[in-house]
Amino acid sequence: MVKPRLLITRFAPHGQYLAERLSEQGIYSLAQPLLTIEPIPHLDYPFVHHYDFIIAVSANAVEYTDLSLHNKTWPQCNYIAVGDATQHLLAEKTKQFVEVPISSFNSEGVLALPKLQQLDNRSVLILRGVGGRELLKETLLARGASVDYFESYQRVAISLPRSMTIDKWQQHAINGAIISSVELLEQLIILTPDSQLNWLKTITIYAASERILNFAYANGFVKRVLLPSIASQDIIDYFK
Repeated sequence: MVKPRLLITRFAPHGQYLAERLSEQGIYSLAQPLLTIEPIPHLDYPFVHHYDFIIAVSANAVEYTDLSLHNKTWPQCNYIAVGDATQHLLAEKTKQFVEVPISSFNSEGVLALPKLQQLDNRSVLILRGVGGRELLKETLLARGASVDYFESYQRVAISLPRSMTIDKWQQHAINGAIISSVELLEQLIILTPDSQLNWLKTITIYAASERILNFAYANGFVKRVLLPSIASQDIIDYFK
């Protein structure tokens, strides 16, 4: 079996940390962020209205929402976070209990929480970046809730020299990529010149989401592996 040689595409500095940890245990890993985060300037105060539930989809959503408060306190509320890292940061910022899905750290996991099943006349605020999946909002609306977004940041493509970047990956014999969102895989495809797309589609796509793997397959990636989760430690343990 060919040993994995991995491209880590997640945001800095998380990607560099994961690459270093994997390399320490003998899995060559190259960190190359494809997107960066930029705050949305001049945001209004997010909590003008009362909400029954506030759901944070990422740690970035918590961080940039907190910056928009300008040292004001977070309101008393039922807080929900999509994953562990987001939960820890949101609890730190709000000084309140934050619920998290039991198993699936994604929109589906949040939607499975018992308290979100019957939402007639309840209001929900979703903290997120610009764009992304609409499943969470659409399902909550269907369950009777009123739903608002507070979008505090945007993901911006990093300008990279296309052919030189892919040449570097080929020189390092990269044969797999860890992908944490459809948007990152889209950016990976956009970055790759047409003349090198055939090579790109020979690599293995590692993702913790069937949705990402299905998107990969639809775009010509045959080799796909479902990870147990996108948490760094879980990925490190998977490749031991």
